[in-house]
Amino acid sequence: MPSTRSEESTDGRRALPAVPGQAIPAWEPPASVPTGPPDSFEERVRLSMRVVVLLDRWGPPGDNGSARRETTQQGLAETLSVTQGALSKVLNRLRAAEVVVADRRHVNGVDRRVRVYSLTRDGERMAREVRERFGLPSPRPWAP
Repeated sequence: MPSTRSEESTDGRRALPAVPGQAIPAWEPPASVPTGPPDSFEERVRLSMRVVVLLDRWGPPGDNGSARRETTQQGLAETLSVTQGALSKVLNRLRAAEVVVADRRHVNGVDRRVRVYSLTRDGERMAREVRERFGLPSPRPWAP
């Protein structure tokens, strides 16, 4: 005979009722979901803005033909704690909007040339606007 009450699962969520026709309890967000305004910069802005600010922080690639690992798709994804798939879509949109450019360069520790990203003039302007809007400091002392 089926049970007439809901059982708690091991992760704290309620299981579906065991009796057909019994009401399903309303969904409640877990306690770990923030309900107030976001606190950190990462929670307040879109991934595209975070990418632009990071690329601005690291600056353009060096004149010697090499670039920082952090300016690659893999490096950006690791720094931002996102998947490369999600980041790839954002980078493609930023490239289409001519905010970032991609170039193949040597990166220390990588045995082949890889695609690295840097900001265009429009991207630098966008980064400056994001920094001003969210009260972020200039990433480099010489940057406006």
